[in-house]
Amino acid sequence: METTTDARRLMQGVTVQHLRFRGRARESIFFEGEPGSALRGALYQSLSSNFCSETFEFVATGAPHDRETCPVCWLLAREIPEAGRGQNIPRPLTLQPPLHDSHFHPGEILSFSVALIGKAQNMLPYLARAVQKMGDFGVGRGRGRFKLEAIDEVHPLLDTERKLMDQRVVRHPTLQVTPSVVEDVARRLPTHAVTLEILTPMRLTAGEKPVREITPRVFMQRLIERCQNLSEHYAELTADQTPIDRHEWITAQAALLAVAENVQISYDDTRWVEAFSGSRRTRHLSPISGIIGRMRWEGPIGPLIPWLLWGTSLHVGKNAVKGSGYYQIIRLP
Repeated sequence: METTTDARRLMQGVTVQHLRFRGRARESIFFEGEPGSALRGALYQSLSSNFCSETFEFVATGAPHDRETCPVCWLLAREIPEAGRGQNIPRPLTLQPPLHDSHFHPGEILSFSVALIGKAQNMLPYLARAVQKMGDFGVGRGRGRFKLEAIDEVHPLLDTERKLMDQRVVRHPTLQVTPSVVEDVARRLPTHAVTLEILTPMRLTAGEKPVREITPRVFMQRLIERCQNLSEHYAELTADQTPIDRHEWITAQAALLAVAENVQISYDDTRWVEAFSGSRRTRHLSPISGIIGRMRWEGPIGPLIPWLLWGTSLHVGKNAVKGSGYYQIIRLP
């Protein structure tokens, strides 16, 4: 079985819905540091204030309540005590923050995107309402307010989009990243080289320590682990599909890492950037520093391409829910 086919099989039942929110600033909005951290904090506050069945303290400490229906737990604070890799599991949400602007004047459009993974797409109505509420109490330094004007669904691999909400008109989403679409797009990409553009700080670890220089092996190892974990918890299987055995994941990862060992970095214009995420509740700063910039891989990359495509939606490394580890594949002529 070819690795491309393996990607389609291993990621069976996994779909990703990309949503872009567009709001018009009512007053000045200013982000300090990484905008994704501030947006995640505001989204958490909005969800917990409006939809969580328990107080913030109960959610944070994991006290019993209906986690299966609570949108806060599902999207941003879900925990499973029996999870194989510990209590905390990856959140089924990634955030794509504004990339080039940190200051929005009154009347300007603030745009950011959220990707919902697998079962979390059932929480879309809560998310839409929470973003609307975010605009009412504001984001960033000084809590600048905005009015939500539109929600678009976006398909980053097919370079297409469609309005979901415009004023009072709401449509049902139809564009999703799926295993079959990923496979189709992978077949049309070169198999000898790929250029990655890391747009937000990517924080990868090896031996429990952050790495300052990304290698194809470390990148792929963290990516496959993330794909596996998200698939295990959020894939929606049909009646004729069975859960993937972990041994199959282990075998596939070993094969992919062997390929990555033979991939060379022909161009590296990446750098380490320092960034921190602040918590209003704990008054504590956490490092979300990482690597940004462009790098080009050359070699037998064909088997890696579908996984790299998945990573553009799922992100790689720590703090994906705050927008970190967001990258794109540059499609050169």
